[in-house]
Amino acid sequence: MTARNAFSRGMTLLEVVIAMALGLGLVLLAATLHARILYLSAQSGRAADAQDTLRIAMATLEFELQHAGFWGLVPDAATIAGRKGDATPLAVAVIGDCGPDWTIDLDRPMEAVQGAWPLACSPFGGAAPLGAVLVLRRAEIVTASADAGLLQIHSDPWSGRLSASGELPDPGSELRNLVARAYYLSPTSTADALRPSLRRKTLQRGPRVVDEEVASGVAGFEIEFGVDTDLPGTPGHGLPNLFAPPGIASGEVVAVRLRLRADDASGLTIARTIPLRNGPAP
Repeated sequence: MTARNAFSRGMTLLEVVIAMALGLGLVLLAATLHARILYLSAQSGRAADAQDTLRIAMATLEFELQHAGFWGLVPDAATIAGRKGDATPLAVAVIGDCGPDWTIDLDRPMEAVQGAWPLACSPFGGAAPLGAVLVLRRAEIVTASADAGLLQIHSDPWSGRLSASGELPDPGSELRNLVARAYYLSPTSTADALRPSLRRKTLQRGPRVVDEEVASGVAGFEIEFGVDTDLPGTPGHGLPNLFAPPGIASGEVVAVRLRLRADDASGLTIARTIPLRNGPAP
């Protein structure tokens, strides 16, 4: 049979079925490939979002830790009158405070607990059972104007004092707002009750302590203290020799190691060791 005759007689049923099967196979292959590309793209987007969330949360915690124990012109909280450890602590009612004189416990610029809720105030949605609680106190980085609604620190190179009545700073001194915060992990977030979040209790105008969300999508928050065991004047003094959980570490804490974990399926984590700039924590 010539090619012309074969063409003129058309395709047989078998040939049509085979052609349709091949075409359907190609369509299914293309659809599968397209779905796989969409899935990988979505996974990549979720991973990028999780990474951004962890980076923002870590940057916030790093900034806070680096400035913990900063009191303005005065170098030592022990010389600030009106703090909790003073003979006459400042008598001020802080709405929602996380314990008696919790906000003005300046002798403890940094403290942490792993796996428990140590504060008298209630966590948002309940604290995650395995999460850490990191408490940080300091003076604001920038100077402030007198404000009767805020707890403020008056400082000069020799001493300081707390106020809550909008007093103007003395000549030669400066005025900064007091910062007191407790970072913790919650099993829920403001916009999504099923998604964990990193949150904080923070001192604001009132004065009062409020609860606010730092980053949604953080499922793990772990802390270790870097302890310096070297004697003053010996090589390595001022640097951490070992890291241990807050409840076990003993000695001068000169650094803090943080580890955050995202709530995505990949279990993405980020860790960082942050030195304390304003001297070792008790």
